[in-house]
Amino acid sequence: MPDAPMPRPSIAIIGAGAIGSLLAGLLARAGADVTLVARGARLEALRRDGLRFRDLGGAFTLTVPGALKVTDRLQSPVSVLFLCVKAPALEAALSDNLAGMGPDSRVVPLVNGIPWWFFDDLGHPIHAVDPGGRLFEMVPFDQIVGSVTMMTAGFEADGTVVSTIPHKLALGPTTPNGPRPVDLADVLTAAGIDLDRADHIRPLVWEKLAINLSTNTLSALCGHTLEEIAADPALCARAVAVAAETEHLARAWGCQIAVAAGLPAAMTRAGAFRTSMLQDRLAGRPLELAPIALAPLELAEARAIAMPETTRLLAELQAELVAGLAPPGTPPVQGAQR
Repeated sequence: MPDAPMPRPSIAIIGAGAIGSLLAGLLARAGADVTLVARGARLEALRRDGLRFRDLGGAFTLTVPGALKVTDRLQSPVSVLFLCVKAPALEAALSDNLAGMGPDSRVVPLVNGIPWWFFDDLGHPIHAVDPGGRLFEMVPFDQIVGSVTMMTAGFEADGTVVSTIPHKLALGPTTPNGPRPVDLADVLTAAGIDLDRADHIRPLVWEKLAINLSTNTLSALCGHTLEEIAADPALCARAVAVAAETEHLARAWGCQIAVAAGLPAAMTRAGAFRTSMLQDRLAGRPLELAPIALAPLELAEARAIAMPETTRLLAELQAELVAGLAPPGTPPVQGAQR
């Protein structure tokens, strides 16, 4: 007799921002069993209008309930739990939804910068991203699937989620014996996501960090798009210097990456792209400095690695934030992108 088909995994996505909503839409459109966790006005809008999104495949509206389930809090364990909230809200969001994480659940944090699980071998949390150690305690390391997302999305004024580039995601074990995304891979590829099933996720985390640290912080400081930074010799040199410092830091932690040399061309190709940190600053939201800037500097201190350009850049940005200054020459925008 032929093998019985593998049952569909139940998937929950905590966080109904741009990335969480996009992921929920892609998966639900492909027929996956998806629950999106949202709060407040966002939850009300989803129940009233459904989930509207537009990508390279066209425009779609998913009915709620129907194609997609939404809730303000998970009540029972799911097979896969995606965490799509930014670092400042992660502990509270996870605490509110611990009922969704059972002993067999896989947890996939789609987070920027250095994630809290990155150095489980240290035996203690990275204080910049998990100051009280609650995340370190709440989520068993053997249930975490490491991830690096190259997906981007933003909100239009009417709440439609928009993504204008192909969807790419890398998943892989965080420890040698950690869970691998076997059945989840089929669900994601069916949803139109280009999936890289990495044997070693840490180099990809370091590479994404080098890009985010060098471009997010600088764009938030100067108010420029990536192509504008690439076209300005002084700004471009600062970005390359920060990326080079991150490469040196990664080597000190046993990982070889190469980002700095190709960064100017990558920024030029990105075009008129406003980083998530710039968009957050323009919208008056907290910046993700902890995982993108403070955690790397904490790890640099632990290895006695100097990162002078990164330190200067962060100090300049923090000084402007304390003074309440807006970045020069940029009007406010709607939404946020990764």
